[in-house]
Amino acid sequence: MPTNLLPLRQLIQGRQIASCDILRYALHIGAALRRIHAEGRCHGALTPELIQVSASSARLLPAPAEGWEKPTPYTAPEVLRGETVDTRTDIFAFGAVLYEMATGRCAFVADDGETPAETRAISLAPIGHEGLDETVKRCLAEDPEARWQTMQKVMMELKLLAIAGQQREISTVSTLQASVGRELRQQAQAITELERAVAARTEEVTQAVTAALTDVQSQFSEVETFLTASQKRADDFAQSAARAVEATRRDIATLKVELAGEIEGLAGTAKGHTASIASMQAAMARSEDYVERVVDLLDGLQQTIFVQTGAQEDDAVSIAS
Repeated sequence: MPTNLLPLRQLIQGRQIASCDILRYALHIGAALRRIHAEGRCHGALTPELIQVSASSARLLPAPAEGWEKPTPYTAPEVLRGETVDTRTDIFAFGAVLYEMATGRCAFVADDGETPAETRAISLAPIGHEGLDETVKRCLAEDPEARWQTMQKVMMELKLLAIAGQQREISTVSTLQASVGRELRQQAQAITELERAVAARTEEVTQAVTAALTDVQSQFSEVETFLTASQKRADDFAQSAARAVEATRRDIATLKVELAGEIEGLAGTAKGHTASIASMQAAMARSEDYVERVVDLLDGLQQTIFVQTGAQEDDAVSIAS
């Protein structure tokens, strides 16, 4: 048995338990009662406090020593009347426990001053589960003859309810699967349409990108052609410049040689001119001496002429007189 068990009373605590869990727990509790009845005994004190449950099973604890002596809301009417008890007494308590699991409230709760026997006259509110409601009501019949007579029959009814519940669950699952299938098909169709739209848009983008790449490649080709032509012009210019530089170097070398010759010639000519200038300067110096002498002679001649002219004038005057 599982170790993580807790009292059924703690699980209920005013809460309703799901129908599938009620049936699962009821089958485990009913099986335990059936084994007890097969031994010719009655449990005699079936209450939620003596039932332990886990997520998947339930266990019935042994009855306390006082047994039928202490009445509870789960005690059958015949026990309260002091009549003979049998296995149907446990079936009544079993029905009361099932009712409380299904509704979250006790089937028979005595108000102040009421006896347990008086509470049995109150009609039970429906559980809300048609098959389980009928099974529980028959378990809670005041007359033992009107109840289920054996736990085997109760177990059979519970198993039929469990199978029907499973079938409903299967039907619900099938409906859910059909709904999910439709939803999935709709989503698949939407995804298909989206994929088509994405494919069309992708094609448009691809064409646009291809055209743009073609244009860029064309521009790159033009730039490459321009760069190639520019490089060729640059190479031609560099070669022309190199040839010009080389020619200039040769011309400069030739000019240097020619200038050296001319400078040397000019130097020789200058030396000759220097000698000529010196000779001319000497000649000019001599010429100046000659000029001074000539000037002196001319001065003397002029003086002589003046003297003679004066004498002639005197003679003329004398003659005139």
